Amino acid sequence: MSASTGSYLASWRDSPVRRALVAFVEAATQGSTAVPASDRIAAFDNDGTLCCEKPSTSFAAFLADRRRGRGAEPALQEQVLDGHRVLALVAEEFAGCSVADYQAAYRAFLHTARHPRYHAPYPALRYQPMCELLDYLRAAQFTVYLTSDGSRDFIRTFAENSYGVEPHAIIGSEARVELRAATLLRTAEVIQPLDDGPGKPVHLWERTGKQPLLAVGNAAGDSEMLESAQFSMLLHHDDSDREYAYEDAHMLTRAVDRGWTVISMRDDFTAL
Repeated sequence: MSASTGSYLASWRDSPVRRALVAFVEAATQGSTAVPASDRIAAFDNDGTLCCEKPSTSFAAFLADRRRGRGAEPALQEQVLDGHRVLALVAEEFAGCSVADYQAAYRAFLHTARHPRYHAPYPALRYQPMCELLDYLRAAQFTVYLTSDGSRDFIRTFAENSYGVEPHAIIGSEARVELRAATLLRTAEVIQPLDDGPGKPVHLWERTGKQPLLAVGNAAGDSEMLESAQFSMLLHHDDSDREYAYEDAHMLTRAVDRGWTVISMRDDFTAL
């Protein structure tokens, strides 16, 4: 493994997973198997792939905070944990608001809110090894896109500082926005299909006109995106000491059947 690779993937153990990743990137960028830089598209899920999503995503925590501020019942607050329901409720919450007002609301939340376990701002809960992977791919002239079933505009707030991914490269689910009297206003209608499941490769195609060369995800909603890539990686959450352990047996079986590379957070990462 080259010194340059080591400097980019410093928090990755020299395991079969890392070697498979490096071998693919080197084959895609060197010699007769090299792929044109314009076709080097990498697609990453966000929650649970690039950042912590337990006990809830930052987007779900944002909605719960809004509901608590209005004195919502605790049982009602628990309903926001499903990602698709969160998106619909936030769309209703901010229907008729300008995109600027929506932006101000979630910027304020992300500035003050702290994770219940780590007591750190949500944008700081990124996985260091995954950020190193993003840097490694960009150095190899890959273009990185984030594909999330969460709010596109919410993720745009912190993705550039947290991951180095610019707003135009964020592909997420979102409420429809309309121009009225020269002002961009949100509606209660969530754009379909969501950026989840089959919507992920569809939206990536609509944005880029390409399928991913490399894709990384962690959940069932990433399956179609992983299947559309030449090299796919599934992040397995098996480290209860440093993070949270939650196994998706179906996805692990699918990874074996499809030949995806499974990343063990416990065994393949020296640090989080």
